[in-house]
Amino acid sequence: MIELRGRSLIVLILLTSGFDFLLLGYDQGLFGGILAGEGFNEMLGNPNPTLTGFVTAVYDIGCALGAVSAFIWGERIGRKRSIIVANFIVIIGAAIQTASFGYGQMVASRVIAGVGVGFSTVAVPILQAETLPSHNRGAMLVVQSALIIIGVAFASWLCFATLFADSSFQWRFPIACQMLFSGIVLCCCPFICETPRWLARHGQKEQAQHVISRLLDKEEDDPQVLGQLGEILEAIALEGEDAEPTWGEVFSNATKTRNLQRVVLGMGPYMMNQWSGVNALCYYLAYILELYLGFSSQMSLILASVAFTQYAVFSWPPYFYIDKIGRRWSVMISSAGCAVCMAIIAGCLGTTQTYTTGAVATAFMFLFLDFFTSGILPVSWSYSAEIQPLRVRNKATAVGVFSHWASNFVVVMVTPIGLNSIGGHYFWIWAIICATFVPLTWFFGVETAGRSLEQIDQMFYEEPRILMGLNPNATRVIRMTQEDEENRFKAFAKLDEKAERSEEVETASK
Repeated sequence: MIELRGRSLIVLILLTSGFDFLLLGYDQGLFGGILAGEGFNEMLGNPNPTLTGFVTAVYDIGCALGAVSAFIWGERIGRKRSIIVANFIVIIGAAIQTASFGYGQMVASRVIAGVGVGFSTVAVPILQAETLPSHNRGAMLVVQSALIIIGVAFASWLCFATLFADSSFQWRFPIACQMLFSGIVLCCCPFICETPRWLARHGQKEQAQHVISRLLDKEEDDPQVLGQLGEILEAIALEGEDAEPTWGEVFSNATKTRNLQRVVLGMGPYMMNQWSGVNALCYYLAYILELYLGFSSQMSLILASVAFTQYAVFSWPPYFYIDKIGRRWSVMISSAGCAVCMAIIAGCLGTTQTYTTGAVATAFMFLFLDFFTSGILPVSWSYSAEIQPLRVRNKATAVGVFSHWASNFVVVMVTPIGLNSIGGHYFWIWAIICATFVPLTWFFGVETAGRSLEQIDQMFYEEPRILMGLNPNATRVIRMTQEDEENRFKAFAKLDEKAERSEEVETASK
């Protein structure tokens, strides 16, 4: 089999991860589009708002179950095999959805597909965090989050294109496209590598060294390779025990690595992702535009598709600044902007509807998506995998992903009910919650930009505290170049070499 190295390997890892998250975005935009079709609603039995919310949100229950599955089995089978298993499950669920003929079958098949997506959303961020170079890891992870939005936009336009079909093609074809994305991921998987940190953690030191040499495109005895391997092995040694971590250990702060604190920190951006209210718009934007602003079905889908397209365009700017201003400031600026937009939307929709209030509400829905994708979105899908210690990284990330999907279910389930009960005032809830993200990030958030995963561990070893955001050393953005990273690994290799010589001398003297 072809063994890719260096840039080619990194690009394929990004491509594999990207298509996996493109599927995630596609699924988020899918039901908002096909619910506009009369044929689809007839197949479901013309459900009321509660049942509409449930068939849409039940997918998130599946995703939450997938995260639980990753908690139990993900560490055992590794990052790469987790992605393979997850996408096979997605294909099974998508195939049953495509062949559905009633409400119950659609609900069950969406749960199955959700399990696969939930499993993969644990493995993919970890795969990337453990293989991408630290000096521009944030920028590369932006590619992943941008593809989520491209998936949303693609789903919206495709649903609009099939809206006028007179047969079940209107909804069966968009649903069947889920299998295409998972198929591409499965075709890429044989050519990517397992992560060196997982291999080293499971006693496969030689394989870990070989993978590092492939990622860096260096010989296996190169100082950079030996330095990175040495840093990983040292971190594993500091963590101690070799046995599989227990549930209790994951949620305990009585460890050198402060696991509980880091689990909560990792959950934070996942929760912010959902409790910003973004999926109250993403899942139901066309629905809101039609029922509450008076647009026709066709115009609502066009506006929603345009909104998601510009949402996708604005998901790329963080590539240029997320490693420069850091994760913390990206989230705080994004959250403040989202809070203001939600407040204006609530103010417009909570009054008597006029052309002006409708236009302003629509404009700020567009702007909300831009602020959300400028910080909260890219950080939410990378931060947990960066912040967690290696020993419990899979389990701790699974907890964060579970909180994400459980929150997603609640938001998607209650949105039709909330809009039906209190109308536009529903958006005041999201405005207030978004505003709280700013102080929470300021007081508790740790900066990961420019740091290797092992350097992030070191912050918790050396200066542990609850309010890590008040420690200047834990919030400083490290702006590292590729050359700086290479020199650091070389220096680490020299230290290892000196330590080995000292041990040899001591042994000889005895």
